[in-house]
Amino acid sequence: MTATTTQVSQMAVPHAGELFIGSRWVGPSSDHVVDVVSPIDGSVVSTLPAVTIEDAKAAVSMARMAFLDGPWPTMPVSDRISVVERFLDLLEEGLDATNLAWATEAGVPLTTAAAFGGGLSLSGRDSLRLAAELSFVEERDTAGGRVVVRREALGPVLAVMTYNGPTTEIGLSVIPSLLVGNPVIVKLPPECRMVGHFLADAADKAGFPEGVISFLTADTDVSKYLVAHEAVAGVHFTGGTEIGGEVAAVTGRRIARCTLELGGKSAAIVLDDADLDKTLPMLMVMTTLQGQVCNALTRILVSRARHDEVVARLVEAFADIKVGDPRDPETMFGPLPTERVRARSEGYIERAVAAGAKVASGGGRPVGRDRGVFLEPTLLVNVTNEMEVARNEIFGPVFCVIPYDDVDEAVAIANDSPFGLAGAVFTEDDHLAQEIAARVRVGTFWINAAAPCLTAPYGGMKATGHGRVGGPEGFFDLTALKQIVTG
Repeated sequence: MTATTTQVSQMAVPHAGELFIGSRWVGPSSDHVVDVVSPIDGSVVSTLPAVTIEDAKAAVSMARMAFLDGPWPTMPVSDRISVVERFLDLLEEGLDATNLAWATEAGVPLTTAAAFGGGLSLSGRDSLRLAAELSFVEERDTAGGRVVVRREALGPVLAVMTYNGPTTEIGLSVIPSLLVGNPVIVKLPPECRMVGHFLADAADKAGFPEGVISFLTADTDVSKYLVAHEAVAGVHFTGGTEIGGEVAAVTGRRIARCTLELGGKSAAIVLDDADLDKTLPMLMVMTTLQGQVCNALTRILVSRARHDEVVARLVEAFADIKVGDPRDPETMFGPLPTERVRARSEGYIERAVAAGAKVASGGGRPVGRDRGVFLEPTLLVNVTNEMEVARNEIFGPVFCVIPYDDVDEAVAIANDSPFGLAGAVFTEDDHLAQEIAARVRVGTFWINAAAPCLTAPYGGMKATGHGRVGGPEGFFDLTALKQIVTG
């Protein structure tokens, strides 16, 4: 079934002629503008100022001033909590408008956007709790003497975000950084230009002190400038592994802190005793946001004994996915954000088939959707783990079923990946599930589930990066430790 598409019209965007730099709306440094083109039908839905290097320089200058001379790093934690809580309240109040902008410019179904908004609330509220409950100063009696251990603000922090989860990422990385006293520059991708204005509008109304927070939506030239800037004390980067490696290299050369949330090629191990009525809905979570979720279970590992049964059930489930206008509440699967993303996914499908894989469902563009950047949810079978399609993160609607002979082989296949973000097992055997969970090398593992806990330390191993968000570990990830020895 396909949802109905209506004409995409211009959207009203807060402060459409300004940029949010240093906690204030200001005029852009140039008169260059950018058209926001909707992937739904190719319509221009807004025209916004282009962010330049000069604007990025101003954001860094303001953040450095806020850290060195402003009240934010040294004010009582309770005062920072008050401002950040207002920010979160305003973000939540504005989610309907933010989500509509996100759907319009990036193709995110409104139902998915609402779920990600729930992640913002969950992680943001938990960070507020942690800020009130955790001790930033601790006295210790050690073998070497009595010390005071302080967790202090690190300095200006750059949060580089992706188009597939800006609201949740605000809760996971920006809010904790603000609460510990860091000024933050939020760098959003071009696919979230309108979203950035709605997020910044909430920050403006929250009343942050001058310099504390900026929102810049721009291309990679601005990201590269900010990552390399000597005044940026820490970088929290969410994105692809290749670019993440470049970020790590640049920050490493200048000995700056770096937290990396990178790619994944997560495997779901379906054991022979799995109840498919319970398992199939969890497996279908992989199709959320057209497969553009880093922890999606894009490799489905199934025993040869149940392979055909599981594939048949998956094909039925794929056929029920409602593809259409992401602004329609009935839509489950919207367009991809850009033609570049679609072309990449189509290339993987074409090369996989040439290598011997078969398309069990999808594989092409939806009938009747000549306008817009749509691609069918695609299920590939006859896939081996050595194929490119099984090893690389596609970040699109392409999913693989891979057979195995026994549990040991399934675990070996799951671990045979450069990534280590997430994994799952589906079984009625709790003991075996725990055993498999201990053997799979990932940062997050699910038993009969498919969604991470955002209030516990979340992140990955191997090429998926390092550092964590969530829980006390993530909360204090971008702080500086100091020992004070008392004589």
